[in-house]
Amino acid sequence: MTHTMGGSLVQKTHILRNDDGQSAVEFILTFAFAIGVTFLFVNQTLNMTDGYLVHYANFMSSRTYLVQESGINGTDQNLRVAEQEATGVFRSYPLEKFGIQATFKINSPDTFSTLFSGTIVEFSKKLSSTPFLGGGDSAIFYSESFLGKEPTRFDCYRMMCAAITGSSQACRGKVDTSSITLYDNGC
Repeated sequence: MTHTMGGSLVQKTHILRNDDGQSAVEFILTFAFAIGVTFLFVNQTLNMTDGYLVHYANFMSSRTYLVQESGINGTDQNLRVAEQEATGVFRSYPLEKFGIQATFKINSPDTFSTLFSGTIVEFSKKLSSTPFLGGGDSAIFYSESFLGKEPTRFDCYRMMCAAITGSSQACRGKVDTSSITLYDNGC
């Protein structure tokens, strides 16, 4: 409807004077928000569940790395065998079936400090399944298990022999470590 006012045309809009449909609009807006928040929390609980599964697989592989003893007279060879066993244990858990693409890494005591020797797993998951609530970006999660690596029987023999004889040169020969029983600080 148009009216003339002072020589110019002015369009007057017709305003409804009742509240029909207001409840439907409010319901749609609040329902969409409530569903979005619900999906956000469900996605967070699924991320936590995936995290627990990765933590368990990482702990079991770190424990394998910690206690692996191959009886080889050589620290480097023992560490390589322990790394292979730990990697095998980690791969035995089918994380890919749960949609988890994880990267497994071992911190060996010959490269890092003994305090930080163990395993690390890195994986990423989406923070939210809905892009309008939570963004839809991915977060990188880490699982670290620094249990340390126990010294092998051969390493214990060398440390104890050096402590008893006062020289590490006297302990360089090839030794049958299966017949060694040494007790000092876990050796």
